Amino acid sequence: MRARRRYVLFALAGLILWSRQGFTASGRELLDQARHLDETTRQWTDRTQTMRLTIHDAAGNQRRRELQVFTKRDGDGRERAISFFTAPAEVDGTAFLQWTHPGREDEQWLYLPEFRRTRQISARLRDESFVGTDFTYRDLEILAEIARWTEDDARASLVGDEAVGGSPCHRIELKPVAEDLPYDRIVLWLDKEKLVARKLDFHGRDGAQVKSLLLEDIRDIGAIPTPHRLEMRTLAKGSRTVVELPEVAYDSGLSDDLFTQRYLERGPP
Repeated sequence: MRARRRYVLFALAGLILWSRQGFTASGRELLDQARHLDETTRQWTDRTQTMRLTIHDAAGNQRRRELQVFTKRDGDGRERAISFFTAPAEVDGTAFLQWTHPGREDEQWLYLPEFRRTRQISARLRDESFVGTDFTYRDLEILAEIARWTEDDARASLVGDEAVGGSPCHRIELKPVAEDLPYDRIVLWLDKEKLVARKLDFHGRDGAQVKSLLLEDIRDIGAIPTPHRLEMRTLAKGSRTVVELPEVAYDSGLSDDLFTQRYLERGPP
């Protein structure tokens, strides 16, 4: 009987300690927990996505885009992604390639079939719109890297709790160290249960909020929680871009050859 009481007391003490640790975890500790999951139970090597983009301007006009996106991760932290636009006719054949490198600037290339040429996106063009959407080339770079940022990349602070779409979230403020980014801070809503991003607010160098990204319809594909709808808003313009992902697959065995400039002109496999 005493042994049983002792076991119960130890179990209660463990629960109290666990709850205190969860309550007092810092913003960086929470992000490190999420990154650990991404590198272990939620790890993937390659990803194939079908996307439908709807671009809404302030006047209510709409433009649509369809594309296929292939992504591959290497064990050294590198990530490569190639996107092929398939519709409408005005953008069919347009392709985009991005190589993400840990510790140094990404490399990006855009192929325009109208001119039959590939151009590299230079640093001064990174803040331009990506094919007329509310995402810039810089945004694509940040979104590819932010889950792997450390305290050396951005200082993290837990600033509160707030639900997004009915899901309780930790609100974490990130202050990027790099001075060439257009954003002074990024506020991230991290789902308390799944430890995945639910929302991101981007604030400019003057402190004003510039953009907001909402990640919705998060479904588990195997062990990987995956958003199937994203919406990026540009506040000053009153525009927004909705991204729907009807098809997502992981670890299909994509070839390294796909993620090259040669494939930009060839089109999707």
